[in-house]
Amino acid sequence: MLIVEPRAEEWFMDKPLMKWFLTHDGGKRFGIMTTNHAESWNNAILEARSLPISSLVRFIITKTVEYFDERRVEVATQISRGQVFTKHAHKMLSRSNKRATGHNVTVFDRDSMLFQVVTRIVGQKGGNRHTVRLQEGMCSCGKWQNYRIPCSHLVACCTYLNMSHGRFVGDFYRLDNISKVYDGVFEPIPTKGDPRWPSGVELPKVMHDKELEKKKGRRKSTQFKSAMDFQASRRKN
Repeated sequence: MLIVEPRAEEWFMDKPLMKWFLTHDGGKRFGIMTTNHAESWNNAILEARSLPISSLVRFIITKTVEYFDERRVEVATQISRGQVFTKHAHKMLSRSNKRATGHNVTVFDRDSMLFQVVTRIVGQKGGNRHTVRLQEGMCSCGKWQNYRIPCSHLVACCTYLNMSHGRFVGDFYRLDNISKVYDGVFEPIPTKGDPRWPSGVELPKVMHDKELEKKKGRRKSTQFKSAMDFQASRRKN
């Protein structure tokens, strides 16, 4: 029996299901349920947080340029090796291929590509029945719709039809599409005297106050902390 804290249930029920329920996101989240992507970038620029604004901007631009260059090379290398999909998609497809071995496929309607797949029995697991509708792009397990990568049930149907399941992988996982993300070219930040430097603009000159007393110890951070910066207190047993 599932026990839910009443206040948590009340808070969630007030929010649209597509905001927090994977099966109701319309396939737009691709199975991602964490903020790891944002946190990775947050960690990458951690050392620059306390820099002056001009240095902070330069640091972020430089770091972005480095990331783009690294990924251009990485994607180009994978494509040159004949790879079609990303490492993540390839890993999930390999898992689906392995699990599809031993699935039993029954054709219910060949014209509309309607199938029933009974999973293989391993020990006390398996023997589950799933409905696959190729033309409608769905499987009753929901994994194909959520991840945009063929589940083992779809792979089993494709194998039965002697058809490549690669055609059912989302275009967003194709390396040729991924490479387009990094097509853009960044220009170095211009310095004064460069033709690209704006003319007729007098920027204020900021001078350090030499009379400002410098206190001992580490300077107190003026960063506005978000909810992610606070850690839950640990309870002692």
